Amino acid sequence: MKWKEVCRLVLQGGPGVCQIALTNACNARCRFCSFPQVPSEERMMADPGRLGVGLKALRQGGVNYVIFTGGEPLLYPHLTEALTQAGQLGFNTILCTNGALLSIPRIEELKGAGLNTLIISVDAGSSERHDEHRGIPGLTDRIREMVPAGRRAGLNLVASVTLSRLVDDLEGMVRFVAGLGFRRLTFSYPLTRLNSSYLGYSFQDSVDFTPEELDHLFERIKSLKASSPVAILNPRLALSDLQRQLRGRRPRFPCLAGYKYFFVDWHLQVSRCHFLGEALGPLEEFPHLPRIRDDCHACTIDCYRDPSVYQYLAVSVADGLAFWRRGQWLKGLAALVHPYNFLSIASLLEGLHWMGD
Repeated sequence: MKWKEVCRLVLQGGPGVCQIALTNACNARCRFCSFPQVPSEERMMADPGRLGVGLKALRQGGVNYVIFTGGEPLLYPHLTEALTQAGQLGFNTILCTNGALLSIPRIEELKGAGLNTLIISVDAGSSERHDEHRGIPGLTDRIREMVPAGRRAGLNLVASVTLSRLVDDLEGMVRFVAGLGFRRLTFSYPLTRLNSSYLGYSFQDSVDFTPEELDHLFERIKSLKASSPVAILNPRLALSDLQRQLRGRRPRFPCLAGYKYFFVDWHLQVSRCHFLGEALGPLEEFPHLPRIRDDCHACTIDCYRDPSVYQYLAVSVADGLAFWRRGQWLKGLAALVHPYNFLSIASLLEGLHWMGD
């Protein structure tokens, strides 16, 4: 990304991001997820015609990044078409997958369609435990083959590890991810309930942590960042903010879901996030849907809370300029020199690893 584009994004409050769950179908059997429980007759795929119109609406509404997920998005028959259109519209595109349906020709096809970042899930620190949990024999060997293939194709490869009781040795988990060929890793935080249509949660014991246990895990991740053989993308400041929340203290950085981050399900309905499930309206009407800024701290979901720390500075700049345009000089200055802006800059420097090699 060129500096001119970076400056433009900062002046408009940072990039908009939208996660789109293309399908509720999945080919894995993970215990900490509810997608495997969807009966075959209830599996759904997003309407490709509406999706195409919706992508244009997202671009008109200020979204810059689109994350395609599922279920398993590689099951979506119109994925290449969606990626191509997203690329033509100027989106930076991200795909989250379990990796089972990847092949070298498929990777080349995805890259050719405009994919920028490929996120592959890894659940445990050994091939046997990961494959058993996913219910896909040989899955780890496929991932080990696909990671260097993805890098050769020019994709930014990221491992996604959900914190669960399968990960009983964080240091060993990181070494295992490095051994698969990854250079970057993001931890996803466990979910036992969601209030939206999204099914990436479970009441299963493996993700049912007490606040004290989660607090300890976050502290261990912060300590591990300095010595990890792979870049751990979760920013220290975001982890510390969630620890404040777990300890009953008010977090410093409000979640920007509903303002800069959005979730869209396979019905192509827009919600502010996949935790609260507040439906805003159909995707095609995105530019006209309401934006929400209510200082929310309802969850500990990394894909909303981490970027909210990154983007605090840009939102402050946009707020400050808006105050100045209205002649509210002191409010504008206060927004621009807020001390949290400098903390946000430090997190942004950590987040540069998201940009790839």
